[in-house]
Amino acid sequence: MPNVQLYAPSIVLEWENVKASGIARVTRALGEVSLQLKEVQNELRGPAELIVCYEECVISGMALRSLLERAAAPGGWQCSVITVPVPSGTHYYEKKNAGARASSNDIVLFLDSDLLPDPGWLRNMLTVFNDWSVSAIIGATHLDHATPYEMAVALFWIFDPATHGRGIQPLRLITANNLAFRRALFMRFPYPSHPVFRGQCGHHAKTLMAAGILLERHTDARASHPPPAGFAGFIRRAWAAGKDECFYQSLERRVSPMSAFRQWQHDLGVVRRRMQERCILLRPTPVGQALGWLLGWVYYSIKAAGFLTSASCRETKTAGQRLTV
Repeated sequence: MPNVQLYAPSIVLEWENVKASGIARVTRALGEVSLQLKEVQNELRGPAELIVCYEECVISGMALRSLLERAAAPGGWQCSVITVPVPSGTHYYEKKNAGARASSNDIVLFLDSDLLPDPGWLRNMLTVFNDWSVSAIIGATHLDHATPYEMAVALFWIFDPATHGRGIQPLRLITANNLAFRRALFMRFPYPSHPVFRGQCGHHAKTLMAAGILLERHTDARASHPPPAGFAGFIRRAWAAGKDECFYQSLERRVSPMSAFRQWQHDLGVVRRRMQERCILLRPTPVGQALGWLLGWVYYSIKAAGFLTSASCRETKTAGQRLTV
């Protein structure tokens, strides 16, 4: 008799970040998801499902289904596999919302297409929902750090290093790449639609907390994330982060070019703190540590430039509106 104790998940994967990280990485990730589903299969209260949201202009439905079949661990998928085509140009968070709408299980689990789950990730994500007071849980995403570039980015960027055996901890930063919700909650509070690259998850978290929803991180539900892909990807991500920062600050107060300078100072302070904390855990070489400082300064300086450009455009637009009144 199976030991039934875990909610069956609807695992939603967006075919978005794979554009940068590549097919090989998502194939590895899907294989690990398939393997971990097999490990918990006899403990689930119903059938699990995998939902992949994609654009036909990026990958055809036939090619996607073929890739999914090849990626599954030996024996194939022991769950329903649903491919959801979305209109061309559908953004990252819109893909996640579309996947949630296509789901049918009580737990919706979001995993990005560039993340590699660590062993035990799925079980840890699901176990917490046996407690009825839990409505959402955020997994622990950490950066790859095998190469010098990966190590340098891991020292200063947004994801904390992996920790072990610390269980559920207070939330420090919410990201949308590794988390789960009770479906009823998420359908009431889907990701907001904003004209930005990223950041909707932060606004989403504020909405949930304002509604009295407790958000916590499960430090043992780990998955690894790659750094921005190449020099061009590094620049694009930093520039987009600055534009996004300007947009979100403008929702709360007026922004100006001086706001960009203040944010740059704040970000460099964060880099110093992260470097001090993470050097103890990651133990980089002196060269790796120096490279981390350098890339951190470059990244957040580019971010400041993106912020400054957006803030200047807003000032110009506001001035133009005054002249036409």
